Amino acid sequence: MPQQIVIAEQLRIAAVLNDERVDELIVAQGRHQIGDVYLGTVENVLPGIDAAFVNIGESEKNGFIHITDLGPLRLKKGGAGITELLEPRQKVLVQVMKEPTGTKGPRLTGNLSLPGRFLVLQPHGQGVNVSRRIGAETERNRLRALAVLIKPPGTGLLVRTEADGVSEEQIIDDLESLLRQWEAIQQAAETAHPPVLLNRDEDFIHRVLRDLYSTDVLRVVVDSEDAVARVNRFLGPDQANLIVEHHEDASEILEHYKVNAAIRDALKPRVDLPSGGYVIIEPTEALTVVDVNSGSFT
Repeated sequence: MPQQIVIAEQLRIAAVLNDERVDELIVAQGRHQIGDVYLGTVENVLPGIDAAFVNIGESEKNGFIHITDLGPLRLKKGGAGITELLEPRQKVLVQVMKEPTGTKGPRLTGNLSLPGRFLVLQPHGQGVNVSRRIGAETERNRLRALAVLIKPPGTGLLVRTEADGVSEEQIIDDLESLLRQWEAIQQAAETAHPPVLLNRDEDFIHRVLRDLYSTDVLRVVVDSEDAVARVNRFLGPDQANLIVEHHEDASEILEHYKVNAAIRDALKPRVDLPSGGYVIIEPTEALTVVDVNSGSFT
């Protein structure tokens, strides 16, 4: 189905629209964003739940990491408990896997993943995985063989759906870019004083296109002429049938494409159902309550 992507870079909000319906939404306005890489320090260790709190700065709330998410630290010592792996004031390299909510800080992991346009590099992972959305067996075999051939030892690679039909040269270029990014993170971690942010997707346009763009997208609307140029550079030859448009009134782009209306509807506690019933969704500190009412259906 034809799609369009609307990007309000100044507000750091983007949406994928099918006709006039918002199907996907990216909002990057929090202090901690999913995918951020930090060099943190362990604040305290909780052996009762095999977890620890990690200070990553920029927030009054420490991040939370469970022993199952320690990644390379856990691999080094096998079945050791959390107190054998972490101790207060220890430096740890972590990535945000879930943003803060309520009174809880961000959820962290030591299993780092660096997404590119066609690949995801897992510096401490292993093996090769190909997106299930690539259906043709011959193409899956081609991409798997290429990934096995170019994968650096001791790492893992995930081949993204966007790699379908892409040349070997483009995929190799993507991997080299990810390896440079990982090398920069490692070098920064050696000299940085924690807690400190080491890596973040600062270019919102690139992040949105990397995560949301597909051949089904026929139009991209942005809020500046500079953004138009960056979309064209990022997509290159892949944009043959794509319209890239600058919406003149940047402050009204989300209203014009009814993205704000979709956000307001999504935040309402009541959801009306086609049957005549409705659902009330009320989040609390401990859980989210869902009340289903039959309404006029009965």
